Amino acid sequence: MTYMVTGGTGLIGSRITRDLVREGQQVVVYDWLPNEESLAALLSEEEIGSMVKVVQGDVTDASGLFRTINENDVQTVIHTASLLALESDANPVKALRVNCEGTLCVFEAARTLGVKKVVWSSSNAAFGPPDMYPEEYIPNDAPHYPQTIYGATKSFNETAAAFYSSQYGVDITGIRYMHVYGGGQRRGIFATIVRELVHNPALGRPGRVPHRDAVIGWSYVDDPARASVMASKAPMTKTRSYSIMGDVRSVKEVADYVRQILPEADVTTLPGAFTGDPVRFDTGLIEEEIGYRPEWSMERGIRETINTTRREHGLPPV
Repeated sequence: MTYMVTGGTGLIGSRITRDLVREGQQVVVYDWLPNEESLAALLSEEEIGSMVKVVQGDVTDASGLFRTINENDVQTVIHTASLLALESDANPVKALRVNCEGTLCVFEAARTLGVKKVVWSSSNAAFGPPDMYPEEYIPNDAPHYPQTIYGATKSFNETAAAFYSSQYGVDITGIRYMHVYGGGQRRGIFATIVRELVHNPALGRPGRVPHRDAVIGWSYVDDPARASVMASKAPMTKTRSYSIMGDVRSVKEVADYVRQILPEADVTTLPGAFTGDPVRFDTGLIEEEIGYRPEWSMERGIRETINTTRREHGLPPV
C-alpha cells in the first residue's frame, strides 16, 4: 500500500513516516518545506531510498496535490500539514487558507480520486477552556468553544470531515493531538517551553522556563504518531474525531524531574500559566473503536527527548 503523509518531515509527520516504513509501507512525503534531515535521523539511507518519496508541495495547491496522489497510486492519506497556534493567531488569513482550505483539498482529493482512508490532525484546541465543561473528563462529543483562530480552524475541519463522510461516504478520521513534544521540535509556543526545559539542559546550557504553573497534557510524539497510524488501518468507525490524552503534569513537575536525571542542570522556572486548552478527556471511544492507548509516561518521554538531543550532538545518554 502507498501512503501520503502531508507535513511528513515535521515533528509528528516524520515519526508517522518512520512507523509506516518499518511496517513495509511505501510513503510519499508531501511537504511545503521538506526537512530531510528529520527523516535521516529516524530512518536508514536504504529505507529512505527504497521506501520514501519526498515531494515538495503545498496542500492548498489542489492540482499539485491531486496529481501527486494520482501518479503515486496513493490509497491512504495521513494529513498533518498545518499552521500551529502562534502562526495561526498571528496570520488568520493564512491560517484559514492552510488549515481549512488545505484540509478541504485533501478531503476533496479523497472523494474524487477514491482514496480509501484519510486521517487528519485535529487538536484539543477545538474545545474551550476547562471551566466550560462540568465533567472532569471532557466527553469525546462535547461542544466546541474554540478561543483561538487555530482552534477554530480545527473545529471547522471536524465539521467538514463529518460532511464529507455523511454526504460522500469518504472514510475520514480526525485525531485531536495535545501538547506534543520530542527531539527535533522547532515550532510553536510549546517548543519554547521544551527547548528551555529539556533541550538546553540536555546540552549543559541554562534553561529559563516560562509558565511554571501550567498544567499540560504531555504527549510524547511517538504516541500521537502511533494513534494516527492505527486509525489509518481501522475500518470506517462510527466516530469521526477522537480525543487522546497526554500525561497530565505541571511544568514545575517536569522541571523537577529534569533536575533529578540531570543534577547539574541550571533550570529556572518562571511563574505564569500557559493555555486555557483542556487537558483531561474521556478517551473510551478511541480505545474501544481503534484500540489505541498511550504508552509514553512523562518520565519516559522526557528522558527519551533528552537522550535524542544529546545523541544529535555526540553526547552519551543519561
